[in-house]
Amino acid sequence: MWLLAVAGAGLLLGTGAIHLDLYLTGYSSVATIGPLFLAQVAAAFLLALAVVVVRHPLVLAAGALFALATLAGYLVSVAIGLFGFREVRTTAGVVAGVVEIAAFVVLSLAGAIALDTARRSIAVRGVPPLALASAIALALVLAGSSAAPVQLGRARAVEPVVAMTVPRYGVVLGTSHHASLYLLTAERGGKIVCTGGCLALWPPLLAGAGSLARRIPGLAGRLGLVRRGPHVEQVTYDGYPLYSYAGDPGPRASAGEGIVSFGGTWYLVRASATTASAAAVTAPS
Repeated sequence: MWLLAVAGAGLLLGTGAIHLDLYLTGYSSVATIGPLFLAQVAAAFLLALAVVVVRHPLVLAAGALFALATLAGYLVSVAIGLFGFREVRTTAGVVAGVVEIAAFVVLSLAGAIALDTARRSIAVRGVPPLALASAIALALVLAGSSAAPVQLGRARAVEPVVAMTVPRYGVVLGTSHHASLYLLTAERGGKIVCTGGCLALWPPLLAGAGSLARRIPGLAGRLGLVRRGPHVEQVTYDGYPLYSYAGDPGPRASAGEGIVSFGGTWYLVRASATTASAAAVTAPS
């Protein structure tokens, strides 16, 4: 049982470490979700310590339920969204899900053995099979919903880029649905840096393979395309790939302005600028 408890604690530390990395690389800026990620990290580390030191059946059960709840939160976020934020399927999410399933199984088994050792009156014979069956079911759900990295999809219609006014920042680039568009300073010249988990926070503005108008009314710069993969191209503005921000609470929002993550700084793009640059749109003094 001791070895199972140590293994379970290690798995809790693993899921905590993954969420800490996600928090530090961008999720900290997402309202509600950011603080929840930080709370999840703290809880994972504390439970891991308690599992090793205490090894009480209730503590082991708490660790198993925590892993299960964390996995459930991820699946709900992918399927329908949480607190206005909808998760995108990523490799990091899949890895975290597998670790959480393993933690649930291992800690459930450790708890069952601890109960049996303590000769409690509660029948525990069905717990290990139940834990295994639940884990298999969860694994199937996870595989069906997020077994692949972020999928950018095949060619699709271009969503028009427009000039729109955003409170505090003036006229910037946006989509026809008034979602603000951003550039990452590290991607100057069309260099793609935002991949993997980055795409969960910064969905790229995709275009179908083919032509795109290089100039449209209201924009001083030039639109273009950069290839992200087979049949997938992303809209650029003077060489910078364009993204929306999953943390924006609604149309004409600017929550992503000035965020430092993924090797650079994220800025709204001034529609009046002749070139996209690291000179950010700034609020009036």
